Amino acid sequence: MENKKGQQMTLGTIIAIVLGLVVLVFLIYGFSTGWGSLWEKVTGLGGGDVNVDTMSTACTLACQQDNQYGFCNQSRTIVVSADAAKEAGNCTSFATKGYVDKCSITC
Repeated sequence: MENKKGQQMTLGTIIAIVLGLVVLVFLIYGFSTGWGSLWEKVTGLGGGDVNVDTMSTACTLACQQDNQYGFCNQSRTIVVSADAAKEAGNCTSFATKGYVDKCSITC
């Protein structure tokens, strides 16, 4: 104990300091560039609101389960790309546009 030159810093303290610095940088960036700009960048990394795969899966399940209402009548909204507007319709209308697979259900 005689040669101890400084006080030890625990691992928990180091982690808390690093997390605090990350939050501080995040807040500074958010306030300086604007929160809307920051949110667009975050959603752009994850693909945004594009949901073609989700709608394709939902329509395929409705077809496989022979769910006529789910395929022909249920109102759905599809977003093809981040730049495109949302399109409202149902699985039948999306199938005619080529967004989802066609089905043998007669509407």
